[in-house]
Amino acid sequence: MTATPHSIDRRALLRRTVTIAGAAVALPSLASLAGCTAPASFDDHIALVSAISERIIPATDTPGAIEAGVPAYIAAVFDQHFTAQQQSEFLAGLALIGETGFADSAPAARDEILTRFANGGAGESGSAIFQQLRDLVIFGFYTSEAATSELSYEELPGRYDGCVPMAEIGRAWLDRGV
Repeated sequence: MTATPHSIDRRALLRRTVTIAGAAVALPSLASLAGCTAPASFDDHIALVSAISERIIPATDTPGAIEAGVPAYIAAVFDQHFTAQQQSEFLAGLALIGETGFADSAPAARDEILTRFANGGAGESGSAIFQQLRDLVIFGFYTSEAATSELSYEELPGRYDGCVPMAEIGRAWLDRGV
């Protein structure tokens, strides 16, 4: 049997099929390798995040953000859930807070710096980073084991009695959905 220019034999067909299937399997892996970059490091900023967390939820007669493990929670969110762009924006925002001398300031000065960021006095990007950091601190704290064991949380509370003195029931916080 003679092959015409447009005909293909069984071996050539199998070779091409295997080549296409191999390329379909290998190309996504190779493409992901081309996009690899060194991940942003959060380790250099953990002390600053700890100091900010402590000012947002300080330790009183209940655990504060540090005792609840909030800085480790924020580091985990940064490493595992932020995209590369979000990581870079977050680090830039932390650098903006760091440039104010926050780490070397007294507690009252730290509160003033954070108030300026909260009120937008540090510009739009400064206000946005503070809002994001504050939200992470609050969520990290109130979902931590330290906070939920210290605060009286009842998934299914008993009857409603609106006239009970707080001294009788102790600390309480709201059910989810509020």
